[in-house]
Amino acid sequence: MLNRLLRASPYIVVQLAAMYLYQVAGRIDFPAAPGRIGPDFWPKSILVLLGLVCVYEIIKNLLIGETFTAAGLLEKFMKDSGEAGGEEKLRSYPLLLGGGIVLTIIYVVTISTLGFFLATIAYLALFMVLGRYRNWTVIAVSSVLGALALVFIFMKVVYVSLPLGSEPFSAVSLWLLRVMGVH
Repeated sequence: MLNRLLRASPYIVVQLAAMYLYQVAGRIDFPAAPGRIGPDFWPKSILVLLGLVCVYEIIKNLLIGETFTAAGLLEKFMKDSGEAGGEEKLRSYPLLLGGGIVLTIIYVVTISTLGFFLATIAYLALFMVLGRYRNWTVIAVSSVLGALALVFIFMKVVYVSLPLGSEPFSAVSLWLLRVMGVH
């Protein structure tokens, strides 16, 4: 039982901290704009989710005797599906890793010129190509839909300003914001 309590103790500490910080977030005294969420919404939401994860982990560690890990679950899934047979040779792709890092740096540098939407489409598409995915229809559709989803989440849900880009790219960003009803 002591071993189980020791495994649960970090989650108990984080749960107590989350409860305290939730009370602190309740003291944010800034009125919300009409029809919008207030500045206390996101900190409280994240703390509630953190608390739920901690409660789950505390219960799991106190009630379940063996250690359960996501890696163990993935390994079991792969064996059940027949994907992993025997000792799997570990492969390493340092050039692909380096390419991903360079691509991310290029994304950060070009986002102010291209704007968030166009830069994100290019980044997502090139990242999939770099990762050796070759279904061009899926790459095109998922890049555009992924960029649209991110613009929607950041602009309509979280209310974060995104780079529009410089001319002529900003025209695309401004058109998209008008279509989405972002003011």
